[in-house]
Amino acid sequence: MDLTIDQSTLGRALRLVARITPAKAALPILQMVLLEAEPSRLRLTAADGELGVTITLAADVAAAGRAAIPARLLSEYVSQLPAEPLRLTLDSGTQRVRAVCDRFQAALATADPEDFPVFPAADDAQALELDGQRLQDAITRVAFAASRDQSRPVLSCVLFDLGPEGLSLAAADSFRLARSRVPEAVGATRQLLVPARAAVEFGRLLDGGEAARLVPTPDGRGLYLRVKETTLFTQLMDGRFPDIERVIPQEWTTRVTIETTAFRQAVRVASLFGAGEARPVRLDAEAGRLHLHARGDDVGDAHSEIAVRVEGEPGAVVLNTRLLADLLDAASGPHLDMAWTSPQAPVVVRQTGQPEAGDLWVIMPLYDAALMQRQTQV
Repeated sequence: MDLTIDQSTLGRALRLVARITPAKAALPILQMVLLEAEPSRLRLTAADGELGVTITLAADVAAAGRAAIPARLLSEYVSQLPAEPLRLTLDSGTQRVRAVCDRFQAALATADPEDFPVFPAADDAQALELDGQRLQDAITRVAFAASRDQSRPVLSCVLFDLGPEGLSLAAADSFRLARSRVPEAVGATRQLLVPARAAVEFGRLLDGGEAARLVPTPDGRGLYLRVKETTLFTQLMDGRFPDIERVIPQEWTTRVTIETTAFRQAVRVASLFGAGEARPVRLDAEAGRLHLHARGDDVGDAHSEIAVRVEGEPGAVVLNTRLLADLLDAASGPHLDMAWTSPQAPVVVRQTGQPEAGDLWVIMPLYDAALMQRQTQV
């Protein structure tokens, strides 16, 4: 193997590779990045047993070959080099890769490339073509809601639900759920349980809005996302995702239309007060105003109010500020609609102007007797 490649180009690719490569692995080969030099290109591959990435880069290749190099070491080394051509050559005698860039040079140890895992074949006949920006937006709106409790593996996934009415993404834990739809991405009916980590990496790869392809494996147990010269692979989870449509309220007695940025700021301030992980905030909706109350026995109280449009009856509900902040960070529209029927009922949040069957979030209320008994002023 003998090739020359632009340092910055290789550095960008290795940053993605480093995110995939595990810091610790039962199989040492998984801490390596596989370099495969072919005429006019260099292919980088990394895997952690569940998630894998392949990136193809333009390179001046004098001799083809393969080498497996410690991924994090190579990434950190290349990141420190000047923006000059970088030459990589494999010494067949020592089995080390010599890296030379300007006044810097190093000899990097290698592992047997034959030990590197092989990804399964892709079923290109079942590929789904879609707009990368639309998919990225959908992932951003739902992936945060996936459960972090590995004892419920199905809920640690993002559901990709494909059918003749389009692609629907959903994620949920015991306290919230999120749903986003890409109606123009239609295909054969199937449900894919994508681990949340893989879904997040999919979203990162889509930055820039390029066209994307989702390609399942023939056995239906894996999924590829292809964008330009980069391919991400993930194993899919077995199981059945809950029917989230059954828990989405269809009625409301109080609905509030609120400016997203102002609400996000007020929730962040409220989260500074209170005790425990939830740090509850009480929302009081009355004519033209939404009052936010937060209480902390040890740190004090806080109150704020925001001008809103209220429909239906005045109402109050207590929510978890951490979960609410996650939701607001995922919202991109200028205004939100929040609706609920009672202090004990789920709160449905939509971006204003969204159809009833479109994107939404649902967050479960908290019971906090002290907050519910407070007056509207601190």
